[in-house]
Parts: sequence; structure tokens; C-alpha cells
Amino acid sequence: MNKFSSYHPLSLTVYFLFLFITVMFSANPIFLISALLGGILYYVKTQPNIKLFNEYKYSALLFFAVAVSNPLFSHRGTTILFFINSNPVTLESFLYGINLGLMLVTSFQWFKCASFVMDSEKILYLFGRISPKIALLISSVLRFVPLLNSQAKKIKQAQKAMGLYSSDDWWEKVKSTVRVYNALLSWALENAVDTGISMKARGYGLKGRSRYSLFSFKKSDGLLLLFSVLSAVTVFFTMASENAEINFYPEFSFSETNALNVISYVVFFVYCLMPFIIETEEELRWKYYRQKI
Repeated sequence: MNKFSSYHPLSLTVYFLFLFITVMFSANPIFLISALLGGILYYVKTQPNIKLFNEYKYSALLFFAVAVSNPLFSHRGTTILFFINSNPVTLESFLYGINLGLMLVTSFQWFKCASFVMDSEKILYLFGRISPKIALLISSVLRFVPLLNSQAKKIKQAQKAMGLYSSDDWWEKVKSTVRVYNALLSWALENAVDTGISMKARGYGLKGRSRYSLFSFKKSDGLLLLFSVLSAVTVFFTMASENAEINFYPEFSFSETNALNVISYVVFFVYCLMPFIIETEEELRWKYYRQKI
């Protein structure tokens, strides 16, 4: 069950847009940690059969790589920890690397959540009238991500059955993997051409073409949209007034705690937990109704 994905596309778009802007353009770790926690809780709630280690091992490697590599290439900052080949490794560069890695991991996490919430139907509904070609392109890209993963597994299994896929050593494994992705690329291009021809034959994008929509704007959609707008105004005003300012160079410093930034932190934390709260509330409601049967 995914109650959050049943909300109106407009409300969901505004929700994700504000969240992505805050995550990618704010260097405040409090915002980033809040968003990461909310994204993980929501993803785990809606994907109960995933294995956490397999799901997040690459994110952990990415975070570690960025956090460690930044102080090796950037030597800005005044607090020197030690030297490597006469190059200083500073505390400020290390903290900035941690923050940058956190921003990347958080962004990837919410893009993953958005990929199964904003399906092709929602994309076509939002942008079909404004720009049918862009809408079709975006929806096709979102659809191709799971299709490519599934097709790559099929091609790999077929080549193993034919004896063409070998993993005896790393070089043979590289050649086998390249062979799989060559076939996958040919399949993807052919499938994209077929999709375009099919949509053109159906009259997609023609002026005056009627369109059917399953979406209706309900009271809950309006409440989510209103909450998103009010949260965005609160957080953006706090950021614009430099009350949530954090500087890494030349010395690590942050804004003094006051009522405005505390309210912004709490509002954004609740905002990031909103999908998880909605799913939990829906689950409890279902359990309550089942007990009444």
C-alpha cells in the first residue's frame, strides 16, 4: 500500500520540488539529516521486503568516498589536522566533505522515492498540455529505469545459458558485462523508437486531442499543497535572512540559535516525515477496520 502516491500530481510535484530545492541548495546539515531520515523511513515503509545492507551499501560507499576525498583535494580552512606530502588536511575541508556526501546521498534517496511516486500517468497529466513532447520524454525515462534493470538481467541470464558470459577473472567479467550492455543499448534504442511511433500513431500531441484523467483534487490534496507552501515560505525566509547560515570556510561557524531557525528546523523535519506519517496513519486505520470486521 502506498497512500502517499495516491495524492494529486500537483500536490506531489510541489512537495518534491520544495524538498529537492532545500536539499540541493542548503548546506545546513540539520535540513539534510532531516530529509535523509524522512526519505529512508518512507522508503523502508513502502518497500518492506528490501534488504537494508544491499539497498544502502552503495550510498554508504558514496558518502565515505566524498567525505574522504574532499580534504585530499581541497586544502582550504584554518584548522590543520595533519599533512600528507606537505599538503595540509584541514578540519573544515573534512566537515565540508561530510556535508557534501550527505547532500548527495539524501538527493539520491529522495529521487528514488520520487521515481515510484511520480509515475508516467502523473507526468503526462502535469505536462501533457503544456509540452506533450517533454512530458512523453520524462515519462519514458522514468519508465525505462525499471525496464532496463529487468532487461539487463534477462540478457545476462540468456548469455549465461549460451555460455557467453564468463566471470572466471576480472577481465573476462568486464568483457561479458560490456557485451550485456551493448545488447541492452540496442534494445533500449529500438524500444524508444517503437514507443515514439506508437504514440504518434495514436495522435498523441495533436491539437484538440481529448485526454482522460483519473485524478481529482480532493481536500487532502489541498491540505498537503497548503502545508508545502507554508513550509517553503518558512524555510526559504529563514535561509534568506541568514538565520540558518552555516559557513565551512575559512572557519566552521553557524548562525546562533533563535526562534526562527528552530521553528524552521521543526517544520522541515515534520515536512520530511509527512509521507511516513501518512503511510503509518493509513496502516493503523486499516488495522482498526480489520479488527472491526
